[in-house]
Amino acid sequence: MASVEDLKDALRENLDRSGKLRQLKAQLRADVYNALHNANEADQKALPQVSNENLLINELIREYLVYNAYRGTVSVFLPESGQPAVRPFDRAFLASHLNVPEGPNSAQLPLLYSLVELAAKGRTQPPQAKTHQ
Repeated sequence: MASVEDLKDALRENLDRSGKLRQLKAQLRADVYNALHNANEADQKALPQVSNENLLINELIREYLVYNAYRGTVSVFLPESGQPAVRPFDRAFLASHLNVPEGPNSAQLPLLYSLVELAAKGRTQPPQAKTHQ
């Protein structure tokens, strides 16, 4: 007959193998964070204003987190960063503002992937020779 400890270990291993344990931990962290930082209206007014650059960066991060189904992380990220719950920019605006070309394949992925690809291409090109006059 299995002991209680054996059953606990088997349950933990099963949850870990299926990925459920990671989800439960993320949800627990989000719930604890929300309980500790239960923002009432006065707290919301006290949040610092987010700069335009941070709004853009946070939107890129949000798009990446949502795409990868990091729901627990998003639930902590939004209130912690002061990012509005409703997206302030749509993808087309972000792509245009950041000069990220959109292709048929890139539209399926978060813009961060395109930015990383652009940066990598920029690094692999040889530097331009300087001309002396």
